[in-house]
Amino acid sequence: MASGSNIRTLATQLEAELICAVCQERYTTPRVLPCQHSFCESCLSMAHLAREHRGRLLPCPTCRAVAVIPDNGIPGFPINFALNNLVQILVSSELEVVRTPLVVCSLHENKKITMYCCECHVTTCSTCAGSSHAAHHTEIIADVVDSERGAVRGVLGELEEGLRRGDEDLNTANEMLEKITKQTEAAIIKINKQSDKAVEEVNKKKINLLSQVAALKTAQTEKISGFKENLKNWSKKTKALKLALENNSSTTDDVAFLQGASELRAELTTREPAQRISEICCSENWIDFTASSNLPSQIDCLDMGEVSLTKEEPVGTDAILNSRVNTARVSARRPLRRGGAAPTTSSNTLQQAAQRDTSDSADSPIHINLERVAQDSNAVIIRYTDQREQRQRGSSNRLQGSAARIRAIHQIGACGTSLGDFFHPCGMSQLSNGHLVVADQRNNRVQILEENGSFVQMFGNEGTGIREFKSPGDVAVDGEDNILVLDTKNDRIQMFTADGRFKKILGGSGSGPGEFLKPQAITVSPSGEIVVADSGNNRVQVLLPDGRFSHTFGREGSADGEFMEPCGVGVSGTDVYVCDHHSHRIQVFRLSGQFRSTFGSFGSEHGQLSYPSSVAVDQNGSVIVTEYGNDRLSVFDSYGRFKMCFGEEGNDLGQFLSPNGVSICLPDVNHRTSHVKFYVCDAWNHRLQMLEMIL
Repeated sequence: MASGSNIRTLATQLEAELICAVCQERYTTPRVLPCQHSFCESCLSMAHLAREHRGRLLPCPTCRAVAVIPDNGIPGFPINFALNNLVQILVSSELEVVRTPLVVCSLHENKKITMYCCECHVTTCSTCAGSSHAAHHTEIIADVVDSERGAVRGVLGELEEGLRRGDEDLNTANEMLEKITKQTEAAIIKINKQSDKAVEEVNKKKINLLSQVAALKTAQTEKISGFKENLKNWSKKTKALKLALENNSSTTDDVAFLQGASELRAELTTREPAQRISEICCSENWIDFTASSNLPSQIDCLDMGEVSLTKEEPVGTDAILNSRVNTARVSARRPLRRGGAAPTTSSNTLQQAAQRDTSDSADSPIHINLERVAQDSNAVIIRYTDQREQRQRGSSNRLQGSAARIRAIHQIGACGTSLGDFFHPCGMSQLSNGHLVVADQRNNRVQILEENGSFVQMFGNEGTGIREFKSPGDVAVDGEDNILVLDTKNDRIQMFTADGRFKKILGGSGSGPGEFLKPQAITVSPSGEIVVADSGNNRVQVLLPDGRFSHTFGREGSADGEFMEPCGVGVSGTDVYVCDHHSHRIQVFRLSGQFRSTFGSFGSEHGQLSYPSSVAVDQNGSVIVTEYGNDRLSVFDSYGRFKMCFGEEGNDLGQFLSPNGVSICLPDVNHRTSHVKFYVCDAWNHRLQMLEMIL
């Protein structure tokens, strides 16, 4: 025997079959059309009234088959007695039937919504259709719902296609920005090379002019020296003749006087030198150089080439960029990223350096820094630094204690895309087993290596999905050996296990709590908080160990507690050390965000900083700062007092090209010592260097 629940289910299913497609109620006097579809007599009458202009033709509300209305009207269609009887049985059975709630008119109580106004695009009841919408074109809902659904589907399709094209254009725009950045760097390299050629031609002109000066000097010197020699000989001979004449004139013997005068007469043919100095030297006696008066206009007319936008993408960009690794290099000194393309620029400062590195010749290049005079000014200060002075100063720094206090042990990696090689590494950390975790930025991947540099694992490639990166800027390891990768150009953090399995994503693009804009550095406090240098937003964000937002501190500016692109963070206890990149200083805060102190200023002397890029604090309280602009390390105590500096520009061991990442090695529990070992990401030498601070 069927259970009560089964009977109720059967009754509910039967109820669904006894609902009129027009009024959505049980059939009342159901009339069957020639197409065998049935509707309430009143519903068909209402449909006929809505189509009086069509005469005796009535389309079926369900299948749209056209029926001819009998002479006696809608009652002329036969009654569907089967449906009518089933309705009566269902009513008399008093079974509980679950029905979908009906939508009724808000103006006419208990009047169901059955009509649709095609002009107002609203649903109405039959009463409203005959009154407030009487002059409008109305249809039964069942007649128009399919076409309206089709119209909506068409709009959805257009929106989906528009979104797809928008995504394609967005990806194309991102790719164009990346290419434009590379093409800009390549163009700078080509411009410098062309400038070198122009300078070479100018030097040839210089050598030619110097040769002309030397030739004129030689000719004039030889001519005047010959005259001097002849004049000396004539003077000597004339003096001897004069003496002989004087002696002969003093004799009293007339015969002897006449004989002597006769002998000397032949030598008295000339009483003047053969040539006078006025005859030797013409009016053009002196050597001079007359500078060209139109040199500025000639320089303006110097055709070195043209910078322009082209329809075709330039070829050879990657080759040009790769050629600078071990040859002449032009690099942008950490340009700001807000306000446009990648890298974008800050609205308040212009910090960009164009540098041309050559071998250690006498004609070392000039390093040029450009800085805005003020926030509301377009004027710039141009600072020139002679690289010879900088090299000498770097050598002096090392001799004054740094070489004796810090030593380079070995290097890991080289420029390339192979496993274990790097392309601009810019951040690293260590797992509890000692393995090194490195942000291989330009290769868009993370590499895990043993301490001796042997390759262990790699994960990541370029993209915006899970396990994909765009210029990963830094890495950190938390207390559970989770790897936190700062996915800089994707404005997020990706968390992985120690063996590279993805766990979750933190953050996203924006300036709200927990959102990032081109973050540059990340570290983990002893208590597990995640500290992030949110560079594009000029602030530092602190996240709870589980990744939830905790608080933020800092804003754009140059006052205490304000930042001009923070790009490095280090934690010691409850203190946070922040590299204020374009203010050339280190600021110290409590982990809670309370400002404590600041140290450093722009320059290359002891205690000064040039574009500090990363910071770490060792177990002895020493603050190690990498300087992107000075190509060196500076070490301070926990109070900001200068201790030492180490390194200089170059590619030998212990030399750097734009260091950008420092990490203290885990202490060796089997060999306790006060000496501190640490790694430095030597970015544009595409390697890691292991150093030791000897105390």
